[in-house]
Amino acid sequence: MKFSCYKSDLTEAMQCAIRAVAVKPMTPILAGIYLRADGSMLEIQANNFSTGIITRIPVNTEVRGEVVVSGKRFQEFVRNMPDDTITFHDEDNMLVIESGGASVELLTMTASDFPKVKTPDTDHSFRIRTTTLRNLIKRTAFAVAKDDARPIFMGCCFEIKGDTISIIATNTHRLALAKAKLPESYEDCTFVVPADALRGVMLRIDPNDVENYVTINYSTRYVTFTFDNVFVNTRLIEGMFPPYERVIPTSSSTQVKVETAEFRRAVDFVALMSKETEYNTVKFTFGDGGIEISSNSPDIGGAGQNIGAEIAGNDLEISFNVTYIADVLKVVEAKQLNIELNDKFSPAAFTEPDNENYTYIATPVRA
Repeated sequence: MKFSCYKSDLTEAMQCAIRAVAVKPMTPILAGIYLRADGSMLEIQANNFSTGIITRIPVNTEVRGEVVVSGKRFQEFVRNMPDDTITFHDEDNMLVIESGGASVELLTMTASDFPKVKTPDTDHSFRIRTTTLRNLIKRTAFAVAKDDARPIFMGCCFEIKGDTISIIATNTHRLALAKAKLPESYEDCTFVVPADALRGVMLRIDPNDVENYVTINYSTRYVTFTFDNVFVNTRLIEGMFPPYERVIPTSSSTQVKVETAEFRRAVDFVALMSKETEYNTVKFTFGDGGIEISSNSPDIGGAGQNIGAEIAGNDLEISFNVTYIADVLKVVEAKQLNIELNDKFSPAAFTEPDNENYTYIATPVRA
């Protein structure tokens, strides 16, 4: 096998594929990346039996062939190659990688032993614009749980009702809900997809590609995503997703409108001090025509900043884990942000003006 390709193409493809490489493999082959060069295309596969990913990039193939190498090491060396073009060839059970005077040899594994990604039988399907799906994932997946104590909270719930799709993510302390219109109506359904697989899908979607669609096929056990030169097959998370509607406040006693960029800068500044507290705690004081954001550490000191805001209703002091506030500010697209609150013990709702399709809920810290 011998081929060459652009570093940027391969790096982007590997960011997606690496998510299906087994971290604690039952056999060494599952820690590998399968590469097959043929003509103008390189096919890359990863499969941990829970998630399988196939992605393809353009290459110049001189000698067709297939190999399997360590996925982690392959990604690291590709990412750090010095030149924009990389060449590959195999010899003596080694894959030789060369670029800009640098070279590395990686031991290969038998390609025929690699479990190729298969297309499972699915019962239903629907289509959604690639950029719409990317936006839904971006604005929700960050809110999932980080540990596997309760697997259902490590996934995003897909909910289809007619021509509307909702994606919901929660770790029980915060919740993100994003909605969008589909090109047509479909059968109502609900299923939960691992967030890590969705992040891999998102990485392969060009944010400027507004014309293409993702075809999503699903059954009671699996879901597949197919678009361009990407195929992702992942096992659904079993279990009942909680009734998320119950945690979304239906009224508020304090209403706030603030400039998103200014709020983001202030939160990021005070967050530098909150790192020294036990729960990354930051206090927000709403009143007197503005917001006071502060954090204090008995061992380090304190930090604070005041910013202007439109505030209606009752004055309020409330504390949050600052990560829960900073995370949503990274994905808010509107110039202004609405915050609705009730008291220092009740969840706060973050929404965008004139946009009913996005809601974020954060539970306060009892500080």
